[in-house]
Amino acid sequence: MVNFRCSSCDHKFEAEPGRIVEAPERIWHPYLYFAPCPECGEEAEQAPWEKGLMAAHGRQTGPRTPEGKARVSENLSGHPTPEEALRTRFNAMKHGLFARVARYFPAKPGKYPHCNTCEYLDNGCEEQVACLRRTELFLRYDVAFETGDPSLIMGLQAETQAMVQAIINDILLAIASTGVELRQPEWYFDPKNGNFHLVSYEKDGREEYVYKISAHPLLKTLSDFLAKNNMSLADLNMTPKAQEEQDLLRGYLDHQANRESLVEHQRRQQAQLAALAEKFERSRERLQRDPVLIEYDEADSG
Repeated sequence: MVNFRCSSCDHKFEAEPGRIVEAPERIWHPYLYFAPCPECGEEAEQAPWEKGLMAAHGRQTGPRTPEGKARVSENLSGHPTPEEALRTRFNAMKHGLFARVARYFPAKPGKYPHCNTCEYLDNGCEEQVACLRRTELFLRYDVAFETGDPSLIMGLQAETQAMVQAIINDILLAIASTGVELRQPEWYFDPKNGNFHLVSYEKDGREEYVYKISAHPLLKTLSDFLAKNNMSLADLNMTPKAQEEQDLLRGYLDHQANRESLVEHQRRQQAQLAALAEKFERSRERLQRDPVLIEYDEADSG
């Protein structure tokens, strides 16, 4: 029995192959299987996920010779290391006895909102205990929190932020197309005749109706999105006050840099003057010890 998937009607079924084609280029399994679809009658090909599974089994032959088996046994000596054990123990979260993810996200092919774009939907999703995409998401967050490494989920956070920005853009378009205010006519109930009436008044000989004006309900949602995601002008340092503070800070830093440069220049001058004084002192000492000068002084005094 082989699993098939019809490319015409997307029907999945299991049946005996109606046609077998030799495919010697497929070293791992040199046959292709086809069967008529019970729904539309078109010929369906073997399901992609099952072909991939057969290819994986065909390639993973392992060592065949005694020498190769001996080398594999030597490679396994001392493994798993503590670091490998920390990493591989998360395998139980995806499959096995401790697959606790299945309790929260059971496999429901085609019934989750993300199933339409899921790469696992047509690749054996119906045979899994848990939703593979939700399991992968849970696993990545669990590993990130367990290891304390937020870089493991930076890609997911980037996708989330992009979707939030898309929602904000849709909200802005909705507000721009419908206006920032909503007008609702005021009305009252007349118990005498049991009818509802609109509140109106006469102005310049015309009947004017009274409206209750309220802000667009999406405005509050928009402000909440902007505030919680630090996307306001103040958060982006784009307000006049923030720009003024930035200019003041830059001026203060420039002043500090100039002040430090002046202090450094004074320090260098003091060091050069001290070195010049030492040179004068050494020159005086050399003059006092000069034999020619000593002999001249003695001859002059005699």
